[in-house]
Amino acid sequence: MLMGSISDAARHLNVSQPNVSRMLRHTEDRMGFRLFERIKGRLYATDEARALYAEVEKVYRDVQTVDAVARDLAESKSGRLRLACSPSLGVALVPEAIARFCQGRERLRISLEILPQTALIEQVLTHQSDLGISMFPADHPTLSEEKLRRGRLVCVMPKGHPLAGLRVVRPRDIVPYPFIAYDRGSSQGAMVDSLFSGAEVVPTTALEVRFGQTACTLVQAGAGVALVDEFSAMGGGFPNLVFRPFLPETWFTVSIIRDRLRPLSTPAQSFVEYLRAAAAQSGTDVPLIPE
Repeated sequence: MLMGSISDAARHLNVSQPNVSRMLRHTEDRMGFRLFERIKGRLYATDEARALYAEVEKVYRDVQTVDAVARDLAESKSGRLRLACSPSLGVALVPEAIARFCQGRERLRISLEILPQTALIEQVLTHQSDLGISMFPADHPTLSEEKLRRGRLVCVMPKGHPLAGLRVVRPRDIVPYPFIAYDRGSSQGAMVDSLFSGAEVVPTTALEVRFGQTACTLVQAGAGVALVDEFSAMGGGFPNLVFRPFLPETWFTVSIIRDRLRPLSTPAQSFVEYLRAAAAQSGTDVPLIPE
């Protein structure tokens, strides 16, 4: 129909001319009517062939569409990916992975929720999120964790603050200054409280917050000093703040959390690779604590 001759059709299909002739005769025999008339060496489609071709063309376009969708799904270029992450990880680490992952996947819908630990775990358990990226352990029998990297607790203060002159900050160094603490019911709050209790000192608590990013914002506004995870220092969002190592060393572990009983979608499997790469390349300007 498109080429107008058996020889041109054979070249286009990369098959022999006799094969095309045999297939044409077989098709006409099965149909019970002629598809082409030969006039002066050229093939001309019959009315029956043109009517049939119009319907075949519709099916062919649908098959092409299905094939394209299948390729997109296999290459994670379409579909949906739902993510949940800890607030500090939503500053730079997870967005960097998403930005790289999105390239060439314009039809893939991605949603990202920034959630506290309890809500993050619930999102993964109820399948509202395909993956959770968290700084705290997920203590649940149906959830699995893949550790990506570790990060430390650091002290944050404004530029020019007396603590900025120290190489490392200890609990007793913080006591003279207004301290921005965490909700004691949170994982981060319990961790910070135990550090001061272990040092047998009591900070001068000025404010309580839930997230490290909120603490950094308040420190930048001059409300006090704080202890935050080093992921809050990523992304350069607080140019007027100084981050110093804190002793005793306290570590967080960034993990990918998923339902071990539910297979990951192709986009989720692909995104995990980008998360691993982003975690391997991420870092802050906070110096290592000297020996």
